[in-house]
Amino acid sequence: MNRIAKRIIGLGAAALAVGAVSTGAMADKVEDFYKGKQLRIVVGYGPGGGYAVYCRQFAEYFEKNIPGNPTVVCQFMPGGGGLKAANYMYNAGPRDGSAVMMISDYVAVAQLLRPKKVKYDAREFKWIGVLVPANPVILAWHTAKVKTFDDAFKQELVVGLTGPLAQGGLNTSLMNAFLGTKFKRVIGYKSTGVIALAVEQGEVEATMSSWISLKARKFQMIQEGKYIPIVQVGMTKAKDLPNVPLMRDYAKDDKTRAVLDITSAAAPFGRSLSVPPKFPPYLLAGLRTAFDKAVQDPEFLRTAKERHIEIDPATGASLDPVLEKLLNTPKDIVALARKAVGAK
Repeated sequence: MNRIAKRIIGLGAAALAVGAVSTGAMADKVEDFYKGKQLRIVVGYGPGGGYAVYCRQFAEYFEKNIPGNPTVVCQFMPGGGGLKAANYMYNAGPRDGSAVMMISDYVAVAQLLRPKKVKYDAREFKWIGVLVPANPVILAWHTAKVKTFDDAFKQELVVGLTGPLAQGGLNTSLMNAFLGTKFKRVIGYKSTGVIALAVEQGEVEATMSSWISLKARKFQMIQEGKYIPIVQVGMTKAKDLPNVPLMRDYAKDDKTRAVLDITSAAAPFGRSLSVPPKFPPYLLAGLRTAFDKAVQDPEFLRTAKERHIEIDPATGASLDPVLEKLLNTPKDIVALARKAVGAK
């Protein structure tokens, strides 16, 4: 080996050594901060819904993998379709690393469609990681006349919804306005859990919920064919719904598809963890590493599977281009969507 080659190898080894020291030093700083402390995951919904299911499932394994092993707790802050928690964390929440967020997957959509209610700029949030993407799905009760999405263009389907500007309200409005479906919307239920009960009691005929959430809560009924998925919202189909059409695929032209893609683009955010502005970068890096380790933990994956909780993780950084593209939607497309859903 010549002198130059030896020099290159020596420099490489030195760089690796420096990197190892830097990584170790960062882990020590993270441990120093979190040791003996509590880390709150502020959840934008109530304790009985799908976000709660994912927060509780993940908290224990997140705790085990964060240097310093802080106690990780889920703090529920429902309101405004997830906006209350997002607004709080942006404007008044702690910035020191003691709280992270599991906020609505519609956080960026809301910034486009509900600007008067939004008190944040989603560009200033950073994502720790994604537990699973989440396609909203309309599921009809098995006694309803509508059994497929094509049926919904000919036959009325009564859908229970929480609010006109929650994800179910937005998507049913867009489908009625731009595709010509005949969804009769019954608005005002407190949660998707309450809507599911209303469906089962014959009060309404369908619900619109994130597929991952309803599947975790109503797995047996779905398996028995009592809930029938007829259409899903997202950029790609859920892996286990290959025969259920996407809303965007029914668009008649590019402009219509662009409008429908505003809400479809929320799906990659799914059940994810994020941090507020000015969160210490070294703590974000440490939590991203802890997240990556937790979602690969065999016990975490085993218990999630036993509980029918789907896990399909992605890095937090993977959401950056999705967020940027969504928030750069042309103004005329946003205006069409706002008009259709009645947003001001």
